[in-house]
Amino acid sequence: MSLTEFAVIVFGLFAGYWVVGKLFFRRPPAPPPAGDQARAAPAPPVDAPPWYDVLEVAPTAAPAEVDAAYQRLRSQYHPDKVASLGQELQDLATQKSQQISAAYRDALRARDRFPPGGTAP
Repeated sequence: MSLTEFAVIVFGLFAGYWVVGKLFFRRPPAPPPAGDQARAAPAPPVDAPPWYDVLEVAPTAAPAEVDAAYQRLRSQYHPDKVASLGQELQDLATQKSQQISAAYRDALRARDRFPPGGTAP
């Protein structure tokens, strides 16, 4: 075996190791920063519909009805339901789920069932 063949083999091993490492051993995303800003709920957009429109209930709906609507919509629009579909549909499902969670959080706050600084669903 010549020196050139040996160099090609060694280079091929390193290149293969690098490619496999990049494809299969990706680093997990960095955790969110610790602090009050990370725990604070994001403010809904200015043009966001009211919570009762998002949850598809009346503004005077009973708490049990609000809870049932939240559970129904979360199961209907959960991102895992479209995990096998395209990225665009996954993004839409994620946005809708976040909108439903924010509406539910607003409903709980409106009915004094959720503390302003507490954690949310």
